[in-house]
Amino acid sequence: MFPCMRPRSANARAAAGLGLGGHPRAAAAPDPEARLAERARSRGALRWLLARLASALVDRSPQGWEPLGYVRVGDYARERLGLSGRALQDLARVGRVLPELPRLEAALASGALPWSKVRLLARFAKPGDEAHWIALARELTVRGLERRVRAVDRGTLAPGAVGAAARGIGEPGCDEDGSSDEPLETARLRAGSRLCFKWQRARRWAARVAGERISPGTALEMVTAEAISALPRGAAAGPAVRAPDPAFRLPRPEAESAEADGCAREGAAPPPQDAGPPPRARLPAFLQPLAAGLDEADPFELDARLRRAVRLEQRLDAEIAPLLRLVSSREYAGRGRRLPVASLARERLGMSPRKARALVRLERLGERCPELRAAWRDGALSWLQAQILSPLLVAGGDEAPRPAWRTAWLEFAQGVTVRRLEEAVDRALALREGDPREWLRCREHPERVDPSGPREARSSAERQTCARPGNAVEGIALRIRAPGDVVRLFRSVLCSLRRRVEAETGHLPREGDVFEAMIDHALSAWGVDDPRLRRRGPLALLDRDGWRCTIPGCSSRRNLHLHHIRFRSAGGSDDAANLTTLCAAHHHRGVHAGRVRVSGCAPDGLWFELGVRPVAPPLARYRSGDRVASGRESSRESGREGPC
Repeated sequence: MFPCMRPRSANARAAAGLGLGGHPRAAAAPDPEARLAERARSRGALRWLLARLASALVDRSPQGWEPLGYVRVGDYARERLGLSGRALQDLARVGRVLPELPRLEAALASGALPWSKVRLLARFAKPGDEAHWIALARELTVRGLERRVRAVDRGTLAPGAVGAAARGIGEPGCDEDGSSDEPLETARLRAGSRLCFKWQRARRWAARVAGERISPGTALEMVTAEAISALPRGAAAGPAVRAPDPAFRLPRPEAESAEADGCAREGAAPPPQDAGPPPRARLPAFLQPLAAGLDEADPFELDARLRRAVRLEQRLDAEIAPLLRLVSSREYAGRGRRLPVASLARERLGMSPRKARALVRLERLGERCPELRAAWRDGALSWLQAQILSPLLVAGGDEAPRPAWRTAWLEFAQGVTVRRLEEAVDRALALREGDPREWLRCREHPERVDPSGPREARSSAERQTCARPGNAVEGIALRIRAPGDVVRLFRSVLCSLRRRVEAETGHLPREGDVFEAMIDHALSAWGVDDPRLRRRGPLALLDRDGWRCTIPGCSSRRNLHLHHIRFRSAGGSDDAANLTTLCAAHHHRGVHAGRVRVSGCAPDGLWFELGVRPVAPPLARYRSGDRVASGRESSRESGREGPC
């Protein structure tokens, strides 16, 4: 299934002629749909393996990511696996109940049922009625199965008590890949370079106020809420949003049987059926070592297996992407077939439509930037890193077909944490749109792109300019993705403020000018640039470190402590060079528990070791600025105690 793997072991050579699901490989099948179906079956075995590995790591006590130097599941999943924390937890929830449902486990491992249906059946199926639920899943679409599960959930005495809440499966608002399935909309408005930089600054300060990493939609909601607080009571908030018709009901699929309709009306689970002895889940020989001895494996071994399984699924997705692009193209639809990406993803591949569209987009962008596609396909970049880099690396306007700055950014991505990469790319995108000269100066040197931005250190008057004289760029399309209700609220408040300004001044202001005023008001309410709040002493050190934990990859911005790099019990001083900012969890359960080691001189000469263990080297080593330490640097700095 993976021609790029070049298997060397005997088991791997034997598996070269098989799919991951154990089916003979149709090497000569010219039909792209047949090849797509073959890879869909193979994806089921990898999903089963990932679910079991995730369950073994998440269900440990203490939590499996803490010995590795991480105190939050989201930070571990993003930095080590390239997944979201919700995706890892969703895998663990399904893997937790699969041993109790052997038929469902075998259906997933063999590819008979896609992951999108298995995660739904794991909510309510029990050993007595498992066979009937599987038969029902073969007949219904994923949407039809979702409606059936919701109908059964509503029929219980305590909604969700017997289902999702009791067993922890399929939390609401989560799709097949762990991402939020809440529909997002785009708030668009014309802006200038000054507003783009201010919006980026507002996002950073909104994260500080919230105390954690937040999405652009959450930042927009916080800015809008501050603007609403400034409006007088009774002020119009724009056109009212029409409530949905309570009589509206989703259409019922024609494929639903009469027996299933009766189950939905009664609100009970399908009747149990005896289908003989349950089958056993079988994996190809070269995947079996990854699933063996999970109860005896320590967190470090589980982490290595998880990373291996994620890379295998990533290579499989790299083979699925061109096939998805082909069968969903207009040329293929011209043959009399129409295969939408959404239905292909859910019904055949078991992945969310959002990820399927991202795969097609990445394959399409690979024609303009083959380096990005090759790095992701080979596992040098995780899925999350590839998605972060995509908007930057596909920029047009380069005379050379393969400019050197793209290679520099790819190497930079492999040498920093996901946290640092995301901030640097956000800053680079703002520079490319709002300050082209600065972007051309530093684009081949990603390390020079300061995520905090030099403009934040300027005075208030200079920050209002936010660009060199004569270099301001106007007419930029500012796009902010947020939930639909947030976008509608933002538009409503924006219209109300424009009408109020028009009533006071006699002319209608531009949307960008009003949004800039909203950001200024929010920053003022949060105490930014207030001369009365000059930070001295400990607050100055927290401000130096950006009001967040300095442990590489940590997303916490609340419960911050000042940690003595060289302990006071060992003679450490209270100098600024011996103090760094840590969150309470990393301070107590990381450093003082012996799982994380910090040494060097703050703020730019620090060394971090994550996953410290007595008889083996640490899991990862980093330098200040979330930079991965090379092997030579690590050996030179190992054993160094105290600052400077």
